[in-house]
Amino acid sequence: MYVSRAVKSIRDDPIEGESVGLALTTADDADPDAVASAVEDAGGTVERRLQFDDLAVSVAHEHVADVCAVDGLDAVETTDAIAITTADATDEDVDLDG
Repeated sequence: MYVSRAVKSIRDDPIEGESVGLALTTADDADPDAVASAVEDAGGTVERRLQFDDLAVSVAHEHVADVCAVDGLDAVETTDAIAITTADATDEDVDLDG
């Protein structure tokens, strides 16, 4: 399973009282509802469901390691890795108005 460098840093050295948004890529053969339930059992909150049965979750730093250990994940990244909110946030030509 892929874990981004930012998530590894949080997992290995959590800051008490801080939380982080994570983008969880589910495995092709995983049950997304079971993964969501396991994330909640690990201390995370499912904020929304993304394309391809992936999940955006929030979790306290102290529980990032528990979320990373959930079965059925292919990748764990911060939600910052998937967010492009302005044209300045990307090196590509992006039309944010449609």
